[in-house]
Amino acid sequence: MPVAQGVTIDTRRAVIIGLAGIASAIGILVLMLWMAGTDGTIEVRLGDSDFRGIDAANLSTEIADNGPVAFPDLVGRDRPIWVAHGGSDPATGWSSFFARVPGKSADCLVQWDADREVFVDSCDATTTFPPDGDGLEQLAWRVLDGELRILINAPGETGG
Repeated sequence: MPVAQGVTIDTRRAVIIGLAGIASAIGILVLMLWMAGTDGTIEVRLGDSDFRGIDAANLSTEIADNGPVAFPDLVGRDRPIWVAHGGSDPATGWSSFFARVPGKSADCLVQWDADREVFVDSCDATTTFPPDGDGLEQLAWRVLDGELRILINAPGETGG
């Protein structure tokens, strides 16, 4: 009568396969760490540092016809801006500034009064600002290839 034999395990082969598996796992881990970089810094970039895509010639004509243009904050950080233009050259003469009145409640925004040609504090109608927004937080700007770019994340600098 035949005798059944159990499974035979080649110990040497099992050890070699196990070591090869561990070496592969360590190699893949090292490769992933190398590809991810090891400097430890994380750079978060959410959107551009400037507001772009504005045709300077078209906007300067619009402002000449209807006054400064307001742009609401589209990313939800409550930072609406005004853009004004003086002169006839769309490459120069821009003013860009936050609509918030410095030192006041977040609800106090300037509004354009076309009859008087000044910006008026919405919380105090006696407080006004000139058409270039002097007295409000200015934003840097530049015109590149006919496109107006407003540096919304670099307040305090003026453009040119």
